[in-house]
Amino acid sequence: MTFLVASDWHLSPESPPLHARLARRFLERALERGETAVLNGDVFDELFFGARARAAHPEVVLLMEALAREGRLRTTRGNHDPAAGEERLVLDVPGVGRVLVAHGDALDPLHASALGRLGDALSRRLGHLAAVRRAARLAEAAARALADRRMREVFRRRCLATVERERFALGVFGHVHVAHLVSGDRYVNAGRLGARTLGYVVLGRAGARLAELGAEDLAGAMESLAK
Repeated sequence: MTFLVASDWHLSPESPPLHARLARRFLERALERGETAVLNGDVFDELFFGARARAAHPEVVLLMEALAREGRLRTTRGNHDPAAGEERLVLDVPGVGRVLVAHGDALDPLHASALGRLGDALSRRLGHLAAVRRAARLAEAAARALADRRMREVFRRRCLATVERERFALGVFGHVHVAHLVSGDRYVNAGRLGARTLGYVVLGRAGARLAELGAEDLAGAMESLAK
């Protein structure tokens, strides 16, 4: 069995069209190949947009439902979609072993701080206001600009400690939007849906590897449909 793990799409009514197309292609690929999609939190930006986030992307939702009907969709929750799924998943991957999948926001030193909790509470209450969304994004960007590398390293160490303490072969996380897979390191991060590409992790008999979808994959899909 092969698992495709992705996170941090942050789909919303404000997402550019390319983001929705890449998300759909990721889910279509899992359907076509008989693989299991694992969506590891913050897929829809419900923190700021509530139910409108999903409603803006009905084709993505339909593909998720199609995978779920076949038993090939697993979901966890993130800090932007706290009702999306389980807190964490444990996958038994042939060729790899037991793999922990969790968004990881609770291990983020910024998110777990008093300031981070206050920001989340304000966003949940007032995130429907554009001015509040802008302020929240600017505040997070400013904090990460000051200490991004240090915070990411603390996050990695905390995630790795959980993986090692519970004796997982690997842990796949999200949240920090930076892909990471290094030989010998049991901390893995799938990255995010960025400006032009969608990053994800493939888990299967050959081990774990990073992959991504881009505009060229969309062109290939459209050509195959036209034939």
